[in-house]
Amino acid sequence: MAFRPLIFGVLFIAVLVMVILSITWVDKSHPIRQPDPLAPSTTPSNPPPSVQ
Repeated sequence: MAFRPLIFGVLFIAVLVMVILSITWVDKSHPIRQPDPLAPSTTPSNPPPSVQ
C-alpha cells in the first residue's frame, strides 16, 4: 500500500483548510480600519499656550 502519498495528501488538504479558515476568520469585535495612534492630528485637543 502507498502510505506516503496518502499522508502527504492528507497533510496538504489540512494545510489548505487551515489557510482558508485563517483568511476567512475575522475578529468582529475590532474595527478593521483603525487610525494610527502616532499620526499627528489635524485638530489638536489641547492647543499650546500662547507665548507673550
